[in-house]
Amino acid sequence: MNRLVQVVLFTAVARISSILKVQGVVDAIRKQLDDRLAIDRRAMDVFRWALGCLLVLEFGGRMMVAEGLLSDQGVFPFEIWQTFPHATWPWFSSILALSSSTLWVHVCLSCGMVCSLMLIFGKQLRWVSWALLILLHSLQARNPWTNYAADKLLFLLLFWACFVFAVQPDENSRATRWMGFPAWGLRLQLCVLYLFSVARKSGSTWVEGTAVRYALEIDQYSQPLGKWLLEGPMIWLQMLTWITLLVEWFGPLMLLARSVRIRWMGVASLAFLQLGFLLTMDLGWFPWVCLLGLLPHVPLSHRKEEIQPLEMNVHAWGMSTRVAGWMVLWMLLWNLAMNFTYPDTLKSRLPSVLSRGIECLRMDQYWGMFSPNPMIHDGWFVIAATLSDGEVVDLLDPTRKEVWAKPLHVPATFPGDRWREFMMMLYDYPDQAHLWPLVAKWFQHRWEQAHPGQSGVTSMRVVYMMEKTLPEGVASPEKEQLWPEAPSSQGSSEPGDV
Repeated sequence: MNRLVQVVLFTAVARISSILKVQGVVDAIRKQLDDRLAIDRRAMDVFRWALGCLLVLEFGGRMMVAEGLLSDQGVFPFEIWQTFPHATWPWFSSILALSSSTLWVHVCLSCGMVCSLMLIFGKQLRWVSWALLILLHSLQARNPWTNYAADKLLFLLLFWACFVFAVQPDENSRATRWMGFPAWGLRLQLCVLYLFSVARKSGSTWVEGTAVRYALEIDQYSQPLGKWLLEGPMIWLQMLTWITLLVEWFGPLMLLARSVRIRWMGVASLAFLQLGFLLTMDLGWFPWVCLLGLLPHVPLSHRKEEIQPLEMNVHAWGMSTRVAGWMVLWMLLWNLAMNFTYPDTLKSRLPSVLSRGIECLRMDQYWGMFSPNPMIHDGWFVIAATLSDGEVVDLLDPTRKEVWAKPLHVPATFPGDRWREFMMMLYDYPDQAHLWPLVAKWFQHRWEQAHPGQSGVTSMRVVYMMEKTLPEGVASPEKEQLWPEAPSSQGSSEPGDV
């Protein structure tokens, strides 16, 4: 009997000892990661100011297109939104669903601007940040076709910031760094974007060094400086292609380095990469949101005597910290899985509740910018209207004299990047014919308001001028009539008279 008791006690002590050793290893790993992924308090303050300013501009910019893109008076009315089969989120998940009027949209956007100003001045951060997250989701869910990668990244940065602000130190606190799972999520998000995006750039154009040339040929995004680069030697574009790959591979890894100098090199290299995007391509908010995501990585307090870790509920395994930890794990595992499948494929195998949840939280991440190759088919839209006097004008860009000629700057033909994204998404929609009349009538109304007393519109048609980028040069554009549907529109197109 005594022998049995000794065996049991020995086994229990050994088990507890092994558990303590494992816990010690886990604690040591967490301490190392905390040290690497901590966020400087001053850098977080700058991030908060920049995030607030960007959100003010976002809500303000959406207010400029609210009537056309976010209300029943525009091109995406409520009855279409409710029955839309490819909506990313359920229509009722948006506060904007409470009313379909433009006034209600303006009220919600105004509330977003007020909360953004409170974020800038640091007022009531714990609840203001979550209120902003709800308002931003409601805005993005109202018309999913106006969103692009920058919107998902902006939402995710705000999402992780909500957890960081939940453990905000007091003003009199000497803490200089945030440490813990919320800080991990905010630091890792941009690294995940770059690393998993560049991992998918495995196409032949990236290997051969022609990817930048194909990307700059995309008329929807190209800027004058990008067009100028296309006229230079091919070796320039090859060098830019390979430099882009190197920066996207090693830049995020340098952001995670312990060395302050290496981290600054990572911040600088990725900042210059986004500056290059700004100068050569019209990518909307994307470069600015990526620059925003770099701010938590800036190591401002690096002298050891200055570092005071934030000792609040970060390491107490409170609810918000625990949730943030599981979300960080999900983000990493999901992005790893996306190397072998696609979001819709994986979500179709999950319970609907879980699938909807990860969609609403933007955790169905897929970063595939210009991967595996940049697209080779692009072009521009023409909303050709015949006036009562026989003149033909392009309602999308009435200033153009030659309606069927290629615009000098295609992005400038749209009223803004939201309209560009909406029309490109509509173009890819299989059942698009019944939605183009709303777009045409909207631009007709805009033209008639700007030209009162002139000849009226007697007929309209929506045409896409398709161009294909060839290994050398660009093919002649072809007309593709989108509305009204032509009898021969099934899979055919006619050469454009340009």
